[in-house]
Amino acid sequence: MQETKVTLIYWGLSLFIFLALAPWIFDFFIGIILIQSLGIYGGIIIAFLGGMIWGWESKNISSQNLWQAIGFSILGLGVSLTSAAASFNFIFSPTSLLTVSLILLIISFQLFLYFEKKNSNFFQENKKYSNARTLISNLVTICCITSLAWLYNPYS
Repeated sequence: MQETKVTLIYWGLSLFIFLALAPWIFDFFIGIILIQSLGIYGGIIIAFLGGMIWGWESKNISSQNLWQAIGFSILGLGVSLTSAAASFNFIFSPTSLLTVSLILLIISFQLFLYFEKKNSNFFQENKKYSNARTLISNLVTICCITSLAWLYNPYS
């Protein structure tokens, strides 16, 4: 089970890397769509991670943890909706909405990593999984920072 989880984590990372690096290759409009896709995908992943909390086998699981799981899922929905709203520039520019979305994504991945370190027995007992989750969370953060750099790059 641990090997499958680690493999799936790395496959999930590959899409983050593609969506973060591809805007540097393509034109501006495709770049915006790719970063928007990164935000939507990241929001879906955060919502999925929040839902996983309900399946944890732990002595530490309390109703507060389950409410926090719902909070992570709602945060993921918010990230996805903020990214999707970048298509409609009613009040805010797409760059502003994508910036908010990427910053929320960074915060949510780091918060979930912290939460999982403190509350998941599986995380604490499986060194390979915990190393992979820590690495992936940090690499996704770097992907978001790379996308933010592209958004504010004066040459794009």
